[in-house]
Amino acid sequence: MAPRWLSCSTAVFLLLVHVGPVVSQSCGIPGIPGIPGSHGSNGVDGPKGEKGDPGEAGQPVRGQKGLPGLFGPPGRPGLKGDAGLPGPPGNPGRPGEKGTPFGQSSQQVSYFSYKRMISQLPELDTAINFNREILPDLDQQFQGDSLTNGTFTCDIKGIYFFSYHISAKSRVCVKLVKGSDSLMTLCDTSEGFLVTSGSAVLNLEVGDTVSLEATRYNTLVTSQSGTSHTFTGFLIFPTA
Repeated sequence: MAPRWLSCSTAVFLLLVHVGPVVSQSCGIPGIPGIPGSHGSNGVDGPKGEKGDPGEAGQPVRGQKGLPGLFGPPGRPGLKGDAGLPGPPGNPGRPGEKGTPFGQSSQQVSYFSYKRMISQLPELDTAINFNREILPDLDQQFQGDSLTNGTFTCDIKGIYFFSYHISAKSRVCVKLVKGSDSLMTLCDTSEGFLVTSGSAVLNLEVGDTVSLEATRYNTLVTSQSGTSHTFTGFLIFPTA
């Protein structure tokens, strides 16, 4: 513990420090200002103030018109509307061109219908000879075209229809030939006798030939007294 005299000396010294500036104001030079003290703590909040007066009404300000925006995507199609009322009748059309007279004198005709009445079998890969007309007693103006050894020769350019009927025993194969080209081969088989047929539509030029040819797969029926095989053709319409 510090001696009592030291404590008394300290107290006297501090007293002189505080009293000195007061005495010097009347007779000495002012001292240097002291260092500012630190900020005190915040005070307690004051009471709530009264409500203020309303402010002045503002004036609305309208800006300038903006630029048009971009086009949006197309919308979905709407529902189908109701059917409209019938429109008024249209104007009459122009008269058509005068037609060509149709009659026996102007119509082009070409046909044949033959049967085979020969006792020998036809040769292979050779035109089957149909040697008798089926309608030989027609007037001259109605008679058909003639066959040359079973071959038809076209005199009128156009579209033609051909058909045949063949009688055979157990099997038969025949070829429809245009010129030197075999267009199709038709075959049929049976355990006994059979009658087979075929047909085709052909486009012919003047001078084209059409015939039926036998193949080696044949057991054709042969007869001089009855009709077992026929070959028919006619012009559907000319193309010239």
